[in-house]
Amino acid sequence: MPVHDVDALLTHLRSLGEERLAAVLRRRPGALSLPWPADLADLAVRLGGRESIAAAYTRLPRPHTEVLGALTLIEQLGLPVTAAGASRWLGSDPQVVQPFLDDLHERALTLVTDGGEISTPAQFPPVGVGLGPPVRVLLEETTVAALRGVAAALQLRGDGAKTVLVDRLATFFRDPAAVRTLVDGAPPRERELLIACAEQDAALEYVPTHFGSHRAGTREQPGDWAVARGVLWPSYDGAAYLPLEVSLALRGPQWQLPFHPHPPRLTDHPVPAEHVDAEAAARALRMIERVTALLETAAADPIPLIKSGAVGVRTLRTLAKTWDVEVDEVRLAVELAQSTGVLAPAPPPPPAKSRGRTRPPPPPSPGLIPGPAAPGWRAADAATRGRVLIDTWWRSDRSVLMEASMAAELGESAVYRHLRHELIDVYATVVPPGRGVSDYADLAGLLGWRAPLVGEDVICDALTAAAGEGELLGLLALGAGTALGRALPAGALTSVMAELVSGAHTSAVIGADLTAVVLGPPATDLSRLLDSVADRESSGAATTWRFTPDSIRAAFDRGTTASDLLGELASIAPAGLPQALQYLIGDVARTHGQLGVIELGCAIVADDPTLLRELVGNRKLGRLGLATLAPTVLASRTGADTTLSALRAAGYAPVVREVDGSVLISAPPTTGPADVDGPDLDLDAIGVPAADPDRHARHLTTTTTTTTAAPSEPAGQFPSFAALRGRGQPEAIWELVAGQPAHLTHDGSTHLVHSARLHGNTLTAWSATTQRYEDFPVAHIAISGRPGAAR
Repeated sequence: MPVHDVDALLTHLRSLGEERLAAVLRRRPGALSLPWPADLADLAVRLGGRESIAAAYTRLPRPHTEVLGALTLIEQLGLPVTAAGASRWLGSDPQVVQPFLDDLHERALTLVTDGGEISTPAQFPPVGVGLGPPVRVLLEETTVAALRGVAAALQLRGDGAKTVLVDRLATFFRDPAAVRTLVDGAPPRERELLIACAEQDAALEYVPTHFGSHRAGTREQPGDWAVARGVLWPSYDGAAYLPLEVSLALRGPQWQLPFHPHPPRLTDHPVPAEHVDAEAAARALRMIERVTALLETAAADPIPLIKSGAVGVRTLRTLAKTWDVEVDEVRLAVELAQSTGVLAPAPPPPPAKSRGRTRPPPPPSPGLIPGPAAPGWRAADAATRGRVLIDTWWRSDRSVLMEASMAAELGESAVYRHLRHELIDVYATVVPPGRGVSDYADLAGLLGWRAPLVGEDVICDALTAAAGEGELLGLLALGAGTALGRALPAGALTSVMAELVSGAHTSAVIGADLTAVVLGPPATDLSRLLDSVADRESSGAATTWRFTPDSIRAAFDRGTTASDLLGELASIAPAGLPQALQYLIGDVARTHGQLGVIELGCAIVADDPTLLRELVGNRKLGRLGLATLAPTVLASRTGADTTLSALRAAGYAPVVREVDGSVLISAPPTTGPADVDGPDLDLDAIGVPAADPDRHARHLTTTTTTTTAAPSEPAGQFPSFAALRGRGQPEAIWELVAGQPAHLTHDGSTHLVHSARLHGNTLTAWSATTQRYEDFPVAHIAISGRPGAAR
């Protein structure tokens, strides 16, 4: 099988129309990673690179890898590489094999030569069977003395140059009948070993002291006879292997490669579709609430980090307990908030001055604070927030729910992302709507068919983690795929998310038992209102809140009034407010603020001297050490926080006052934009949107390319940097030259650009602002880094 080069790939790409080229861009991972290819020659170099080929190969389903293995085997045997030949070796009908060949061709992993043979960019070993390397490869790596020893043992001529010896021995081993005759004449023990090695794809434990016809020492071991005749070839790992031709000869003429064209079947069960989508909507909206709550928490006080730079388990548990949610939900919300730029580590304090030669380690960050995307998050609607969170998770290589040792082993490789995509795609395309799968063993088997080059242990751990994260985001629910989960692989997430949010409930049923119930997913604004005035008791298909004196008092502490609170609650309760709730709000309002606390140590003030005398005589408040300063003023030995807690525990409802008597509102400053450097961001500026394959295929087919696919100037070369020096921040210029995003200002407009190429005095780059390629004169541009790029 000819292995095609980059120039052959370029010729093939030029023969494709826009639609077929877009299919290649869509099917090959990394084809449109930053920087985007500038022309077809650039694309050919990228697709023909080792990393791109390996990434594409590792994402192939089992039958595709088996077809590629068959093509490689045919080439290694020196036979014409055709679709018919692959079908014979796979033991399948050509009509069954041809669709897989067509799909490989669409991925630019196979080409058809002018002579009708199939070529690939590399050799791919057969999957699921150990055949050993071709004998010619082994012979060419062996010394002449060793080759002559093997020839003598086989009773072949050993004269001539090395190439002559290699050809003579290769011809012998490529004759299956000659190999079988040789093995049939072997000593019985040796023959049994060789047959077992061939049938079981096994290697023989063997430690040679010398390879060839002469040995150092007289100790014999199993395999000596076969090694001396080249039937077994020892390696440096203490084992001996059968060459490819010997393996096939011993298996017999009827042996065929394994082939699994059909995926394993899943056992599914019915699931109420309305319950699935209701649960999905509640989960998705709840994740939006969690990220918003994290932003509000970080705005009030930085969320602490441990030495590794992550949020510690203790902090995660504290937040989960405060919000009455699972720790995994908080863990995923923290990861997504950081990945989107809604949260970012605060700048560390300046390092301490060193008194010696040893430089002290840099101080850690004080914690997470609102990041560069925080203003955009606050300004965005719920549909945009949900879409950004799911898109960020979809593109991430990290897992926060995977077992720690496995997550450390995978690191930030693309393996977990690949398995996550396959799992969601299974629920979207294989499991019908209204059906669910509860047996993870079935799912693991199907994922193993879709990702055959990933180990079973990795698949099991990744399956559990991805399913858990998918449920928290509303992509999976009750063991079934949701409308969001089906829309994500199809690229229809925006419309489905908007429909989901529009279907969220904006009203509640408030009962006389002081509960508010939402029968379905509550809208974000509704959740925020009820969370501010009541305690959430349950979540799921129905969400319940309970009004208590403490929850009403907390709302008053944040600056609301009784009339405002009654008006806001009446606007979300179509059936009206029960008298019990109105009385509760009125009772708390009458007592709220009767007492005011001034922090001296602190002081307690009231308009009613009788009430203050009651406090002084209250034994429950004895530890405060109250003393009368004036008929309307008491002094406390403890601070304001302790005094407030003691008074509230005793049944009073004090407020905090300034020295001038005005009420101090206790709400944290979270309603306005966070005080962060950089301009307000549109949420799409959090990360550069993925390329549109159709649009980029149109650009590539209309862009003139060179006649050959010579590699373009590598990213970050000094000439490009030197040409742009003085045009902005050096770090931003390096990022831009490397094809990464940066801000570029020209003619009074600022563009978020990437995939830049320098052509003389003109910089051509894709502008995410105008959604097209722009030409910028180098003499009239200013380059700066995009906010959050240094995170």
